[in-house]
Parts: sequence; structure tokens; C-alpha cells
Amino acid sequence: MESKRLIRTDTILLTAGLLLIGYLLGEVLLLVFAAVLLAVGLDGLARAIAGRLPFSRGWALVGVAIGIAAIIVGSLGLTMASLVQQFREVGEKVIDLGERVQAWLAQHGGMTMMEEMNDEDDGLAKAVGEIAGHVMTAVGALTSLIILVILTLFLAAKPALYRRGTVRLVPPASRVLVEDTLSSLAHALRWWFLGQLVSMALLGVTVGLGLFLLGIDLWFALGVLTALLTFIPFIGPLIAAVPIVAVGFTEGMQTGLIVLVGYILIQNIEGNVLVPMIQHKAVELAPALLITVQVLLGLIFGAAGLILAAPLAIVAMVTVQKLWVEHTLGDKVT
Repeated sequence: MESKRLIRTDTILLTAGLLLIGYLLGEVLLLVFAAVLLAVGLDGLARAIAGRLPFSRGWALVGVAIGIAAIIVGSLGLTMASLVQQFREVGEKVIDLGERVQAWLAQHGGMTMMEEMNDEDDGLAKAVGEIAGHVMTAVGALTSLIILVILTLFLAAKPALYRRGTVRLVPPASRVLVEDTLSSLAHALRWWFLGQLVSMALLGVTVGLGLFLLGIDLWFALGVLTALLTFIPFIGPLIAAVPIVAVGFTEGMQTGLIVLVGYILIQNIEGNVLVPMIQHKAVELAPALLITVQVLLGLIFGAAGLILAAPLAIVAMVTVQKLWVEHTLGDKVT
């Protein structure tokens, strides 16, 4: 009885220690996990190409990496100036709509949502502080991006090397189980990643095209913004709806209503029909569970936790299924 109690205590202490380390090193671990996720996606694309074309996996990976880099650089080079200008105009239109709503509330006796602050003495100091903060943020983001790209390329180049190293960390008797778990994790993440890419492209193109047909000048920036935010399941499309609907209503009440109804229709078709068809080979995430994980990780780790909440939830679910439900309880998951 005493030994069982000691085992339970050790397990609790170990779990608490791992959670504490995860919290303290959260940003680094999330960066590494993001690299692993991207590497799994690149590896999946390379394997798919190598299986259909007369190329080795290595050359297919090189082609995928160069192709993605060329698309990103080419797209940014051709559209960066207009895209930045359109994003600026989107922000101005959202602020303009907010000011209209504030004026309407003030006119009808409502509470204003913003207070003007005039602090002339501290104006210069505040401006310098804001500039310094933006510079440090930009430097940190650029450094993290470079590290992410380097880690992704190394992991995607030789995934078997790191996989063997991970398996060797466990006792020989458990290595088959760990190998099977890692295979299931790679399979689930690969299909989730593919599903998100297709979902991003479909929703971004559909929204952009719809806004273009309605004559909204900022269709390109809003389409790009929608595609990027769609990578975050559930919450991302909701965030993207705010500037889209705001810009629509600045064009007129009728246009705003058309944009609102159209976006809801497109998002429901994408979320309830297309994504389940694409991601049927990945782990099915319960919406309530995923949103809870997104909120918790968003509060703890900020934007990075929110973005990576879904794949982290997939890792947790597959690990529990393999190591606890199937191996410990003996209940085969179908």
C-alpha cells in the first residue's frame, strides 16, 4: 500500500515538474513544436510527390521547399506595397465604423467606448517608448522566424534521425509502442496540416472573390487576412469576420448585410462540409474541447498558443489513445 502511494506521489510530482518546465520554457517549446509541425507537413508533401513522380524523397523535398519559398517571395514582391496599403485602409475603415457606432451611442444617450487622453508633457517619451517597443518586437519576430525556418528544414531533411533518437530514449520493451505512437502522430498531424492549407486557400479565395464581385476595393487584403486566420480553427474565422463585415458596412447597409450573410454561408460550408471531408483521416476534435484548449493556451502563451492549440490538442489526443486507451486499457480505438 505504501509503495503504491509513493508511486502516485512520484507521478504527481513528475507531472507537476513537467508542467512547470513547460510553462517556463513555453515560448521555446512552442517554437520547436511549430517547426515539427511544418516539417511533418513538408515531409508529407515530399512523400506524396515522390510517390507519384520519378523523384526521390530528398529531391522532392528540395523542390517543395524551393517552390514554397518562390511563391512566398514572388507574391510578397508583387503585392507587398498594395497589400500593406490595403491593410492600412482596412484598419482605417474599422476605426471609422467604430467612431460611427460611438457617435450613434453618444447621440442616443449611450456610454462612449473611448476616452480621449491628452498628455502633452509625456508625448515625446511615450512616442520613443512605443517606437523602441515596436523595434524590439520586430527583431524578436524576425529572429524567431529565422530559427523556425532553420529548424523546419533540418527536421524535414532527416526525420528518421530524430525519430530514432526519440525512440532510443525509452526502454527497449516500450520502443515498438512509442514507434507506433509516433507514426500515428505524424499521420494525424500530416492530414490536419493538409486540411488546414486547403481550407485556408478555399476560404481566402472564396471571400476575396465574393468581395471583388461586390465591388469592394479591399478584397485582396481581406482575402489574404481570411486565409491566414483560417489556420486557427473556429476562432480564426470569427476574428476574420470583424474587419470583413466592418468594411462591408462602411460601403452601405445593404452591402454590409450581403457580406455578413455571405460570409456566414461560406464559413459554414467550409467548416461543416469541406474540412470534415479533407480531415477525415486525422483526429476528430470536439469543438468544445478545442475552443477550451485555444482559450487556455491563448491566455498562457498569447498568439502562439492560440495558433498551435489545435495541433497540440491532436498530439495530446493521439498520445492518450495510444498509450492509455489502447495499450493500458486494451480498448482498440477505431
